[in-house]
Amino acid sequence: MNPEPVAPETEPLASEPKPETPRRQFDFEDIFGRQLPIWGGGIALAIAGFFLVRWSIEAGVLNEQVRVALGFAFGIVLLVAAEVAHRFDKRLADERVRQAFAGAGLATLYASFYLAGTHYGLIGPAFAFAGLAVVTALAIALSYRFGLPSAVLGLVGGFAAPALSGSTEPNLPLLATYLAMVTGGLVATGKRQQRSWLGLAALGGALGWGLVMLVAGPPDEAGVLAIGGYLVLIGTMLPALLGTGPLGKIGRLIAAALAAMQVAALVGLSGYSLLAWGCYVLLAGALAVLGFRFGRVRQASAFAALVGAGLLAAWPAAPAGWFAAITAAFALILGGVPLRHIWREQARDVDRGQVALVPVALVTAACWQFGQPLVGAQHMILALSATALALLPALATFVRWPNEDRPLDIRVSGTLAATAALILAAGFLASPAWAAPLVSAAVATGLYALLRLRAELTKTVLLWAAAMIGLVVLPGTGAGSEFEHLIGGGEPWSEWRGLLRWAAAALPFVLLALPGSRGRAPATAETLAALLAYGALAMVLDWQVIPALLAAAALAITWRLPQRVAASRTWRVLGVAWAAPVLLPWSEAGLLALSGMPFLADELPPMTDVLRLALPLAIALLGVRALRPAKSQVSAIVGWSMAALATLVVVHTGFKQLYSISDLSQFAALGLAERTTWQALLALVAAALAQLPARVAWQGHAARAIAIVALVHFTIFGLLLHNPLLSAQAVGPWPLVNWLLPSYSIGVGLLLWMRRDAIGRLAALRPAFDGAVMALIALLALSELRQAFSGSVLTQVPLGQTEDLLRSLLAIVLALGFLGWGARTQQRSWRVGSLVLMLGAVLKVFVFDAAGLEGLARVASFLALGLCLIGMGWFYSRQLIDRTGAKAD
Repeated sequence: MNPEPVAPETEPLASEPKPETPRRQFDFEDIFGRQLPIWGGGIALAIAGFFLVRWSIEAGVLNEQVRVALGFAFGIVLLVAAEVAHRFDKRLADERVRQAFAGAGLATLYASFYLAGTHYGLIGPAFAFAGLAVVTALAIALSYRFGLPSAVLGLVGGFAAPALSGSTEPNLPLLATYLAMVTGGLVATGKRQQRSWLGLAALGGALGWGLVMLVAGPPDEAGVLAIGGYLVLIGTMLPALLGTGPLGKIGRLIAAALAAMQVAALVGLSGYSLLAWGCYVLLAGALAVLGFRFGRVRQASAFAALVGAGLLAAWPAAPAGWFAAITAAFALILGGVPLRHIWREQARDVDRGQVALVPVALVTAACWQFGQPLVGAQHMILALSATALALLPALATFVRWPNEDRPLDIRVSGTLAATAALILAAGFLASPAWAAPLVSAAVATGLYALLRLRAELTKTVLLWAAAMIGLVVLPGTGAGSEFEHLIGGGEPWSEWRGLLRWAAAALPFVLLALPGSRGRAPATAETLAALLAYGALAMVLDWQVIPALLAAAALAITWRLPQRVAASRTWRVLGVAWAAPVLLPWSEAGLLALSGMPFLADELPPMTDVLRLALPLAIALLGVRALRPAKSQVSAIVGWSMAALATLVVVHTGFKQLYSISDLSQFAALGLAERTTWQALLALVAAALAQLPARVAWQGHAARAIAIVALVHFTIFGLLLHNPLLSAQAVGPWPLVNWLLPSYSIGVGLLLWMRRDAIGRLAALRPAFDGAVMALIALLALSELRQAFSGSVLTQVPLGQTEDLLRSLLAIVLALGFLGWGARTQQRSWRVGSLVLMLGAVLKVFVFDAAGLEGLARVASFLALGLCLIGMGWFYSRQLIDRTGAKAD
């Protein structure tokens, strides 16, 4: 369709073209010698007439009648002189002479009536007002003959006359009629003489008098009719006489807007009388009619529409019938006329805005007036009214609906949005509160069906608006039991209405998440749709199946619709929330265990809750990571870590049930056994993953991660926090056949495996691994020696002298063993370790052990130490000779 043509502002042109005036230059002699003296003479004559009348009154020379007659006579003489000057214009050759005489005469007549009627009270206010009106009419008439001064005096005197008459109780109908006639005469004069400023000034004075009449106090019915009719005339009809230039366009707009505000004030001052309402409706109609010719006035019509809607809303205790009648009149005039412009392709942007906003404003005013909430209470009459008003923007949208190959412009989008808003309001008013989400879903579905083939911003904005409205009304329109169902409360299969409501609220977001949308908005819509879908199912399902259902949904959508990342993530987050009663106690107990507090089984939730709440989460996290590879390494690490943590919680909680350690005494008796079993399970899993054929890329990483977890667990809990050498932990009744050997063996085995794995990666760390292995072997030997003297609990019996000496001997034996292993395997780290251990043993013997021995015991101790040192030195030297010879060969 073609673009809408704009209705031009037409105005009949003058019969004679305006001649070009030459550019004037400043001439001192011309201004101060020719022009100003004539005007000064006219002003002097006017002042002379004024003081002549005043002197005659104050001096008492003549009686009152003669004084007034002389003033009028002097004014008339001046006017006659002006006429004579006009007739002898060719001889005088200067129009300012007659203008000076005419201006002085009119001013003298104004002053005569003012002094006689108001200042001295020689005549009554009515006669004085009538005389001033006659002088004003004479000034307007003479302006056609004598020019500008008469027009200016008519303007000033005409609007000053009511104030100069001296009346304290003006007749409003008479005053309004007089002001309208003066304004009309001045506007017509300004148009005829091509002086737009004269008409604009006249309208300003008229509107100023309108404000004065309003401020004077609440008028009676006759006053309301007089002021209302006067303002309608001033705001609409007389501005039509202004020209088509810039002053004319602006003047019409300002006059119409100010008149609308003043008539609105009249409605309020009159107590919202029907007569005042009639004046406002008449003003609205006049503005609508005037807009056919002058397009700029349509803006004032839109302003009057919004002001009228505000008046309707503020109407105190409005009768329903009259309220409906005035609202219908507004809709017909202020909405129907712009619709006609649109239909005839003569509309401006303000017309489309008016068609879109006026019906919405009227519905808002009606709801405000009668205290009717949109949601929560049905009102069929208002619902039908909103539906009827929706026809205005709907027809405007239909008329200008573009073809599919053309985009929607902002004007069509605006009327479409207004239509949707009114239909939504009608649905809310017609339906019960609980059905509000269904109404928003229906509107969103209709918008989607209308705009489904258009990938435009309008579609996204309108759908988001409908979706968010449904989301906002959802919490406040449902039963309280709905929220209980969201957190696992309430009876299952009881909230079928809730299921319908939450599903309806989710539908607009599902439409927004469908293919074709761009940016981040679809992901947000997908997240909200997933949340609301969960809410819908939670209304009817037993809480015990919800975690499993969330896990199944996350896995299913990842498998079949891998691009729906937001929905899968949302359901996994909900799964974490459901597993919180398991995850939080386990995490709290774990943190306390890191500080040295025993991890007791009775601090954990029942295993049934773990299987019901946390196991589905672990399966979902593992499954999603296996089905959809992460896009980045960071995402992969985070995803696998979360999956591993959830799995760890489930497996560890189940493992804790094997020993069921519930107090400190049980922890002392079974703590080492439990830790060793747990570490053995972790090591077996790591070994299995490492040895089995690699079927997935992450298998090797998982094996290393589990092995590290097992080793860290052994280091923290087995060596640092609950080491049997330092805390009360039962190791078993017999040496070697106890929990010490498997516990340390697992640690040594993990270190050796990790050392082998690190050779190709970080070869420099191999000595550190060897040192750790030797340290574990030494701790195991010391623990076994300690058990031989103390029994199952290594801290039960104090350390004796014999055991202390045996520790030194054990250290020497271990050093010799490390040396032999290092020599056999050609590993320097083991030989260095043996030296360190031997030096430690020697230092202990010399400093501590020898101090406590006497006699043959001391001799035997040093004898054995010496032999061991000699033998070790000989053996070590042989190793160095062999290595040197091998290098030489």
